[in-house]
Amino acid sequence: MHHPNFQYVQYSHRLPVYAGKTFRYDYDDGNVFIIHFFDATHRHDEGIAGPHKGFNGYYTFNYVEIAPCVYFMYWLEEVYTVSQVADFNRMLVYTHYTYDAQGVRKSLFHSGIITELDSFSS
Repeated sequence: MHHPNFQYVQYSHRLPVYAGKTFRYDYDDGNVFIIHFFDATHRHDEGIAGPHKGFNGYYTFNYVEIAPCVYFMYWLEEVYTVSQVADFNRMLVYTHYTYDAQGVRKSLFHSGIITELDSFSS
């Protein structure tokens, strides 16, 4: 049933290529994360090596597909504001963090490679 005052249009959006999958991100600085993408906008990040080993976070994020299979993602963590470009064509990731250190805004940038591990089932 549709309301007579609203035009009914069915929209279909293609799911991002990462949705429902698990990836390993190996960063140049030694950090390694396992990323479980539950769907297009929910993820679980698990640090398995490097300075962020033991890190464990669940995030809701936003994204824009800036080219086919290339996504700009952004979200807020407890300490960091994160911006990330994940290129699933070339399997490369670029991540920029900003954070507050005693009243001074700081930033970190690192890049790495992406490896698909398997499909994630929730």
